[in-house]
Amino acid sequence: MIDFRYHLVSLVAVFMALAVGIVLGAGPLGQEISSTLEAQVRDLREERNGLRDQLGQAEAREDLKDEVLELVTPTVTANQLTGRRVALVALPGADRNLIGELQDDIAVAGGEAVVTARLEDRWSDPESAENRHDLAAELAPELVLPTPRDGEEPTAETVLAAALTGQDASVGTGAWRNAMDRLSEEGFLDTTWTTGQDAVTGGAPDSVVIITGSLSTAQVEEAADGDTRLQQSLDIISAFGDLGVPTLVAGSGTESYSDPVQASESPVVRGVRAESAIAETVSSVDNAEGTAGQLAAVLALRWAIEGQPGHWGLGTDAVAPAPEVPAPMPEETLPTGPTAPPQTELPTADPTDGAGAGEPDDTEGPGESPTGDPTDPVPTTEPTTP
Repeated sequence: MIDFRYHLVSLVAVFMALAVGIVLGAGPLGQEISSTLEAQVRDLREERNGLRDQLGQAEAREDLKDEVLELVTPTVTANQLTGRRVALVALPGADRNLIGELQDDIAVAGGEAVVTARLEDRWSDPESAENRHDLAAELAPELVLPTPRDGEEPTAETVLAAALTGQDASVGTGAWRNAMDRLSEEGFLDTTWTTGQDAVTGGAPDSVVIITGSLSTAQVEEAADGDTRLQQSLDIISAFGDLGVPTLVAGSGTESYSDPVQASESPVVRGVRAESAIAETVSSVDNAEGTAGQLAAVLALRWAIEGQPGHWGLGTDAVAPAPEVPAPMPEETLPTGPTAPPQTELPTADPTDGAGAGEPDDTEGPGESPTGDPTDPVPTTEPTTP
């Protein structure tokens, strides 16, 4: 049996150890530990300040680059969109500031954003699905509709694409204008024509820029509603591409610092590039929120007009930050309207030769090497990883 002396010795040992620890901790050992911790904190503070300085310098350099791009953009884009009547289609939640900036960029390039069509939240409301279906059935007989992306029945997305680009079943009836009015009356569309322009006197747009909305990757991954909105957006884009209308999808997000980049880039742009049937008929830029992206957007639209769509920016499957600069369009006013003849004297690049837009023998395509390899008329740069 363990007696009282054993317990007493154990208690004494515990207290002695505690006393020794206190003495050492308050003495030289404590000073050494304290000095080590202070040194580590000091190093971390200096590292933080250094990183903060580096970030500030990087942001300053980026601002300077943007200033340079702003200075050269008018020269680079001059007459790239001469006489083009461009429609801006804003998906739900699209940035109004970006819409205004793209309008200005198009004007600098010689074109005009004649109409802005904003899709209202009701467009993606599940409760309005039946109304959308009935309206599509009502308007479809008067229009030449593209093939629906999924199914055979007319959809509101195909009606929107046909109406906005003047695809009347019988030329001159103005059915496309009536269709746009009906979409607005039903609360699906908010249409604003540029001052001095209207659907009656000016005719339909001949090119389209689609601005992606507020839909995020997180919404697509986490919410069923997000996936529905993505499919509706891709349906609209596919419809414009199927009609053969020069179309650019302008997305945002990749100018921000994010790892991985997929967390910040537009899921609509990523969806466009992932589906070959759409990627082959429309162009995209994933960093339209930045000066470089807006310059790329103008040039990308020009290449789409020349029949050479491509995908540029900093995100997934981008072939390069920006396309090559094509030869400017003629300065004279071009014919407009849904039934107008081809609206440029520049020949559309033949996929079998190396000539891009402009001079057939000298001008490179948006992704050609300086040697003008005739087997490579379209962008071939490896995907850019930010």
